[in-house]
Amino acid sequence: MAGVRQVDVIVVGGGMVGAAAALALAQQDLEVALIEREPPAPLGGDDPFDLRVSALAPASIALLDGLGAWPTIRAERAALYRRMRVFDAAGPGDLTFDAAEVGRPYLGYIVENRRVQLALWSRLREFDNVECLTGSEPQRLDVHDRDVSLSLADGRELRAELVIGADGQRSWVRETSGIGASSRDYSVAAQILSVETAYPQQDITWQRFTPAGPQAFLPLAGNRGSLVWYDAPERVRARHALSPEALGEAAMAAFPEELGEITRVAGQAWFPIRRLHAHRYWADRVLLVGDAAHAIHPLAGQGANLGFADVEALAAVVASLGDRGMGDTRLARAYERRRRADNQLVQSLMDGFDWGYRRRDPLTVVARTAATQLVAGVPPLRRWMTRMAGGQRLGG
Repeated sequence: MAGVRQVDVIVVGGGMVGAAAALALAQQDLEVALIEREPPAPLGGDDPFDLRVSALAPASIALLDGLGAWPTIRAERAALYRRMRVFDAAGPGDLTFDAAEVGRPYLGYIVENRRVQLALWSRLREFDNVECLTGSEPQRLDVHDRDVSLSLADGRELRAELVIGADGQRSWVRETSGIGASSRDYSVAAQILSVETAYPQQDITWQRFTPAGPQAFLPLAGNRGSLVWYDAPERVRARHALSPEALGEAAMAAFPEELGEITRVAGQAWFPIRRLHAHRYWADRVLLVGDAAHAIHPLAGQGANLGFADVEALAAVVASLGDRGMGDTRLARAYERRRRADNQLVQSLMDGFDWGYRRRDPLTVVARTAATQLVAGVPPLRRWMTRMAGGQRLGG
């Protein structure tokens, strides 16, 4: 058709997961169109740290390395962490997971989301079979017998065998395709503080559970860190109005002494927390990946890792297709079988941690302490938990 761009796959959403999906499919010689309203803004080495950061597990790093993006990401302010500490504000429970105990050089890296996105977009530009369409947004999706057509608000039109929705929790692709989802808001909000501390570079990330919600420290490059402060939305909104100096004082007063002195609050933001799981991961000629399919409580920082696991599974299923088309329902079913149970398990575990650690009755505190002591005192169990902390799944 004149004026219509024909490709194999259309990816809607050019964030970390969408860009990774487009790149993974391009590496399999598929013609890919990536739709993202705004391309990622450049970041220089001296620019302020992006407030949005992720704790990438080894499996996610391996995927990014296979896509050719990891060397760039690692060279640009990625912070390695070898240990992860979890402790309880209401009881004596205290656990530290160490990569050395399971023979690994690290548990993960803390990276700025925009740097991951930028590295993936840079790689996409190296492929002649990828077109990144920016400056507009999808407006209409029509499914036909042999393909699907997608119209943009600026009049451009594309046709493909498959559309992949990587457009976040409020996914236009999911809603337009009639895929339902179960969702609910948590009773806490997350406040993110980018800080400079008196401590030098650290290789540990820690999380303290309090009745009001978790408090987390994620090490960034140099003497910097990202604080994640979960609390009631009204208290978060009130702190959001404070000056950087007053906010730093509030954090030092509320966080454990392990934080040390905050010398500067360089930036802050806050957002409500929502749980979501799509009833299905696919419809006719449509697949969902990342937050479009599932969003979890971010207390363990597994959201990005689950999204990258979706991309890995999708790429593996596509590679096994042979001569079958991208719109084959066997692809969609195989992809959902690979991912749904794992995503559901992690969602349930995060909900369980959130529920269990926010309870302050004596019986629950005693049970938490006993469970912590059991893990700490049984080396095989502790090593298994360490591998889980490093992103390994039950089937891994």
